[in-house]
Amino acid sequence: MRKFSTEDVKNYYDHTEVHYRQFWKLDESMGLHYGVWDGSTRTLAKAIRNTNAQLAGMGDIMPYDVVLDAGCGVGGSAIFLAKIIGCKVTGITLSQRQVATANRYARQHGVQDLVHFETMDYTATQFPGHTFDVVWAIESMQTATDKSLFFREMQRILKPGGRLLIADVFKVGNWQISETPIMQDMLHGWAMSDILTLAELCVLLEKHSFALKQNRCVTEEISPSIRRIRWAALAGMVGTQWYNLFHQATHFSKVHYKTGLAQYRAWKQGLWAYHLLEIEN
Repeated sequence: MRKFSTEDVKNYYDHTEVHYRQFWKLDESMGLHYGVWDGSTRTLAKAIRNTNAQLAGMGDIMPYDVVLDAGCGVGGSAIFLAKIIGCKVTGITLSQRQVATANRYARQHGVQDLVHFETMDYTATQFPGHTFDVVWAIESMQTATDKSLFFREMQRILKPGGRLLIADVFKVGNWQISETPIMQDMLHGWAMSDILTLAELCVLLEKHSFALKQNRCVTEEISPSIRRIRWAALAGMVGTQWYNLFHQATHFSKVHYKTGLAQYRAWKQGLWAYHLLEIEN
C-alpha cells in the first residue's frame, strides 16, 4: 500500500487549491467536499451547505458546544456552524495556506470571534484531554494513513459523552487497493492511501471505545456532485495535458483530472459509498 505523509497531504491541498477555486467555486462554497443535493438544491454552494446542515443535525450541535473541525480545509464548515448555530469552533489543517484563507472567509462572514484556525496534525494534536464536545470530520478521517491513530486521538480529546461526526467515502466490497487501479487513481490523486469499509470502521470504533449511533448513506444524494467533478475533470484534462508539456507542474496538479474521472467510474462500478455518521464515546 502506498503511504502518504502529512507533507504530501499538505502539498495536495496547496497545489490543487486553484482547481477548487475554479471548478468548485471555492469563494462561494468555502468547501472542498461533496455536496448533498435534494429537490430544492440549485447550486453547488447550497449542496455543500446541505452536507454541513445534515451532519450538524445528526450531532444535535448546540450553541454551547465546543467543536473541533479536524481537517477544516478553508474553514467553510466551521464558519457555517458559527454563523448558523453560534457555537465556538477550532479548525485544524496541515496547510498554512488554508489557515490564511479560512481566516479571511471568517472575517468576511463576521464570525472571527467564534472561530479559530491553526496548523496541526489531527492524529497528534496539542489540545488537553477532554477539550471538545464535538469533533467534526468531513472527508478527513479516511485521509489518515493509520486510521487507528485518528480514533485514538479523538477519544483522548473528546469529553465523556462527546460526539464524533464523520462524512466520508467508504469502501464497498472486498477489493484490495493494490489490485484495483481505478481506486489507486481516485485515492492516490487525493493523497489518500486506502479507505475503510464500514465493517472495518466498526472494528476500530470498538477498539477505541466508540459506539456508532447513526449511519446515513447519502451516495445517491451526492451523485450530482460526483458528476460535476467528472465534468470538471474533462474540462480540465486537455488544458492540464497541454500545460504539462511546457511547464514543470507538481505531481498532484498533473494527476488531479485523473482522480476526478476515476471517482466517477469507481462510483458507477459500486466500489465506494458516502456515509454520514454520528459516533459517541
